[in-house]
Amino acid sequence: MATPDPTLDEQYLQTINEQKNYLTSLQEAFNRHCDEITAETQNLLAIIPETDTESRDRIIEEQKNKLSEALAQLKTEIEKSSNTSRIKLEEINLRREEIKLKEMEKLMTI
Repeated sequence: MATPDPTLDEQYLQTINEQKNYLTSLQEAFNRHCDEITAETQNLLAIIPETDTESRDRIIEEQKNKLSEALAQLKTEIEKSSNTSRIKLEEINLRREEIKLKEMEKLMTI
């Protein structure tokens, strides 16, 4: 026997939880990526003499650019995912409203 489709409330909560979990995984991946960039930068700085400020500044600038790019990608993915979730939630709410309207019409015809 097939399991029944989840109710609209369950679908709504499921969508929210999926988005929350996805955002958490994005944040964790972003943090790992930033840690990798930082470790790479520290390794590069460790082999460059402190007196070579030009090279050190260039490496730090590259790190800033990599971190900025990672942040931009994170923001883009969050926006994309949030829009997708918002559309799903709006569709669920629309179905809820349609059901309520049908129920009200049914009551009015009795």
